[in-house]
Amino acid sequence: MKYKINYGIYIVQDKFTKKEKEKKAETFEDDYLVKCIGAFGRWQAIACAIAAISRLVAMWNIHSILFLTPSTDFVCHTKQDDNTAASENSTCYDSCARYEYKEEVFEKTLISQFDLICDKAWLASFTQTVLMFGVVIGLSVFGWISDRFGRRIALMISPTLAVIFMISTSFATSFWIFTALRFCVGIASGGIMSITSVYVLELVGPQHRELAGTLILMPDALAEATLSVFAYFSPTWNIYILSLAVASLFITFTQFFLPETPRWLVATRMADKAVVVMTKAAKFNSRSTTDIQDNVTKAQQELQLKENVSKTVNYLDLFKTKRLSIITLSSFTSWFMTGVCYFGINQYITVLGPNIFIVVAAMGIVQIPMAPIAGVITKFFRRKTSVIGSYLSVGVTMIILLCVPKGSWIASMFGVIGVCFAFVNFAIMYLYVTELYPTPIRNMGFSLSSSGSKIGAMVAPFVANLNSTWIASLIFAVLPFVAVAICILLPETKGSKLRDTVDE
Repeated sequence: MKYKINYGIYIVQDKFTKKEKEKKAETFEDDYLVKCIGAFGRWQAIACAIAAISRLVAMWNIHSILFLTPSTDFVCHTKQDDNTAASENSTCYDSCARYEYKEEVFEKTLISQFDLICDKAWLASFTQTVLMFGVVIGLSVFGWISDRFGRRIALMISPTLAVIFMISTSFATSFWIFTALRFCVGIASGGIMSITSVYVLELVGPQHRELAGTLILMPDALAEATLSVFAYFSPTWNIYILSLAVASLFITFTQFFLPETPRWLVATRMADKAVVVMTKAAKFNSRSTTDIQDNVTKAQQELQLKENVSKTVNYLDLFKTKRLSIITLSSFTSWFMTGVCYFGINQYITVLGPNIFIVVAAMGIVQIPMAPIAGVITKFFRRKTSVIGSYLSVGVTMIILLCVPKGSWIASMFGVIGVCFAFVNFAIMYLYVTELYPTPIRNMGFSLSSSGSKIGAMVAPFVANLNSTWIASLIFAVLPFVAVAICILLPETKGSKLRDTVDE
């Protein structure tokens, strides 16, 4: 698959020393947005906030599995041979005609509705894997839609589809219909996740991208924190999903008020529309509008010059040199382990604590301040050091968890701490990986590397639901240390100029 590099990718802004900043020549492509509407004002704040809350829809769907398939005890109510009740809890019998479930979350969960126990227990993890596979597909599909038709269009379509399929899922009458609809929900959720990050970063000035790139993850934590409320007041899994769909509908409505990003309009030669949007933004930010037309014209001229000297690149360029091969393989593998740990620990610790509602709410609440903390870390510490430090923190926490009795509040506490460190790692990796690649292949490199975390999320449910809980803890403890060994191979990027060519 080949791509034509037509305009810059506005993902991160490299940091320079004061002397290097003075030497760096600014271009209109870099600063025309700041010149016209400012680096960050009221207009950007409102637009970014509206776009960010759409991530609630995606993360509600991704984390909803925590209450859909909780750890459920069962007994054999009726045997085919002697019609007597079995005495042992959670024991499978070939002769059992009907199982009885001890429900602690809903009157009916997916486990009890579709008998996902014994030889069908793996299906509880499989349905989440299918959802995450849909997320991977959605990242690519809606990435193309947003590039082709605009960020605004994609941000309206993806949550709308998510709501439609969420409502449909709540009426599923069989496990396979439910799983097929969850796949569709995953595609829409993946679209939301990919577009919101790009949308926010294209609205703010370079000096605010580090913080904006991490703050965009705050709704992810808020979504998990509020899941307990929806679950607590829902009698069945159907009502649980339907209530999430209704809340998502209100959020979807807000996306129709979003403007298109000026950067996309300029890059796609829609100068007149860009001027209209930027004029409104400048007035809202109390800035002058007199030079907007000239700045947009000059920016398009520079983009045209770059287009004339651009070259065709493809995914093979990610392995063109030894350096790029190491970066690609290492970042993909590291992010895979991040995905396994973050999503796996999230699901795993619901079986550790005595109250799933409190544990899930606590996980979400304590993650909310982790996003700005990650932003501060990336501003004052080296990228590689920050990533390795967060991996080590996850590993050490999970080692401690191995020594703590299952079912205690102490176990839940260390599980929540582990999730927080994994969340910080996630946020830092978003920035670090984009800085590792040269401009022509940065978007492809980021997409390929970040897909590793989604594949990790597909594996995570099977690890979290292992029969021996200590094995799951051991895996979550070992993987971060393996990731540290891999990250040692990666170069440091903080304070370094971003490379502009593949051969550089």
